[in-house]
Order: sequence, then C-alpha cells, then structure tokens
Amino acid sequence: MERNLTAMTGYGDLSDDLLIETLSRLPVKSLMRFRCVSKSWFSLVKDPNFIYKHLNRDDNMRLLVRITYENYDVADPFNDLITCFFLLPDKTLTDLHFQDLEAEMKDHNPLGPCDGIFCFFENTNINLWNVSMNEYRVVPKHKAHLPCDTSIYCRNFGLGLDPMTNDFKMVLILTLYDSKRLSVHDFLPVAVYSFSTNSWRDVEGLFQMGHYYGSNSTDNVYLNGFCYWVASGHNSYDASILSFSMIDEVFEEIKGPNVPQITAYDGSDVASWGIGIYDGCLSLIYSEESGHAFSLWMMKGGFWIKHLTFGPFVETYQPLGFWRKGEFFLESSNNRLVLYDSRYQEIRDLGITGLWFSINILKESLITVRQHNM
Repeated sequence: MERNLTAMTGYGDLSDDLLIETLSRLPVKSLMRFRCVSKSWFSLVKDPNFIYKHLNRDDNMRLLVRITYENYDVADPFNDLITCFFLLPDKTLTDLHFQDLEAEMKDHNPLGPCDGIFCFFENTNINLWNVSMNEYRVVPKHKAHLPCDTSIYCRNFGLGLDPMTNDFKMVLILTLYDSKRLSVHDFLPVAVYSFSTNSWRDVEGLFQMGHYYGSNSTDNVYLNGFCYWVASGHNSYDASILSFSMIDEVFEEIKGPNVPQITAYDGSDVASWGIGIYDGCLSLIYSEESGHAFSLWMMKGGFWIKHLTFGPFVETYQPLGFWRKGEFFLESSNNRLVLYDSRYQEIRDLGITGLWFSINILKESLITVRQHNM
C-alpha cells in the first residue's frame, strides 16, 4: 500500500515511507490543515489507501459518551433534561474533553460508528456525521409503503459497509402495529439507504417478525459486512441474534448462547444482553445475577464460547459496552460510569454521572460524508 502512495508525495522512496507512516499517525484535524502544504499532500489525504491506513492504526481509539442529566437551571424550568457528549481523546481515558455538537444532533439517538461515521436519528430525521472532520449530511426521508390498517410502531437501524462495492449502507427495519388485530404485525418492511446514490431502496419482500419484539434500539454492531442486533422473544432471556448481510441484503437468525433462566424478585423472567465486538469477534455480555455478575460470550467458528465471567459485585451494574481487552464499561446503580478491568478485578470511576448513558467507540476518520465528495 505504501508503494502506491509514494508517487503522490514526490520526496523519494525512503522519505516517502517515513512521511506516510508519520502522517498516518496524526489526528484528523492536523491532516486537514496540512492539505494546503502541497498538491501531493492534498491528494494523499484524499487517497483511499491512506485513509484506511490512518483509520486502522492501533492507537486510533476514542470514547464518545452521550449523557442525559437533569437541568437545575431555574431560569429554564421547561427544559428539565440536558443531553451532551463527552469525547475522551485517547485510549487511556485520562483526559476528559467536552465536545459540543450541532443543535440538530443533541436530541438525536446515535448509531454506529462505522469507520468513524455516526448516524443520528430522531423519528424520520436522520443525519450522518463524521465527528473528526465535523462534517454531516442530511439523509432524505424514507417514504414507507405500509400494509392496510398498520402504523409504524418503532424503527431499527443498522450502519455498515458493503465490502464488495465499498459503499456505506444503512438498513432500516420498521416494526408495524396492526390496529385490527391490536398487536404487532407479523412482517416488517425493510429499506436500504446507499451513501453513493443518496437514496433509499425498499428490499423486496417483507421480513417475518416471528416471535420477536422490536424497539427503538441502537444496540447493534457491524462486523465484516454484517450488521447484528439482539432480538428478544417472549422470554427476555431467550435471545437470538439477527444478522443482515450488506452484500446480499438478506437476514439470518443466529441462536444465542444457552444460558439459565433468571427470575426477578417479583417472579418475572429477566435478562440483560449487551452486544459488541470483543477481540475481533461478535460477542455478548450477559447479566447472570441480575446485575451482580456477568459472563462474556464470543462467537468463534460458528459456536458461542463462554470466554470469561466477572463478579459477583455487591453493587448492581448495567453493562454498557466493551473497551480494550478485558475491560468493560458499566453503569452503577447510582448512575455513575465506571470501567471494570477483569484482569486485575479493578473498578475505575470515570467521574461521569447522569440519568442514563450511551457508549460509542470512535475511530478518527478521513472518510467524508459530504455528498459532492463521494
């Protein structure tokens, strides 16, 4: 890859290799400023090979935390909740920076990211946003064609890359409510948005709902051409994974791990699943003792493998996401964000409190979301 990039810098073989390696380790903001150094540098920053070399470096790991908390400003009693984002700029999680967003983004739910690109949605309003470049695109609204006597109950999204075409796609799954049957409709319309055409396309046929219940959830991940969601059935502990191929645009059901049923104090069945990518594998974190202990399951060779367990804790926790190897983000019972290191059995309070959180792992990216540049 470096050999292909060499011709773009014009500094000779050895200096080109060193220059490309050095530039690939710089933050996006620095690279954006360096575009004006020369035409060759400008071309280099836009070159797809360099973009992915920069994207996939080992230290390209940031944490973006979305927090909602109470507004105690008596001057504005009608705005009782505030949502903001914190960006921790390196994987040590030692330097906390507040990053404000465009006003349009604050009330939207974050999805992703995929290669540094977020999708923010609120009902039918959808924006694509590259945090590092501070670029965003307004996605055209999808016009759904619904069966008679149905209405949209909730929407699920997935964001990922079609590795065959190198085109980013967003899949939209609509859960419908049937007003005649007074229940969820058996089939779900599905549509796919293409970044390259900036348009929606309905997927032929309807995806059968079966025994699953949909929700307005952002709890999904992308890995190697597939989007994955946790789909809960009538019993919350009976979890399955729904996968969607970005190449073939078809769904597949993957049975979840075989875990014991958990019963709450009121006698109801409870379980807590969190989906993510751990050590390059599709993974699930499962609450074994109603938030006091957890197990990590990894998909390897088509089978679920129980990789580790941690706990029990005196306090109850809610799993939020995966970090570096052996580390997990948890929300404490008193609404604090903590990082648990399973290798040393240590809990680190990150000093962030709120009513609720969402965690996103961000890579700095030079991939533009501006339509005229794609």
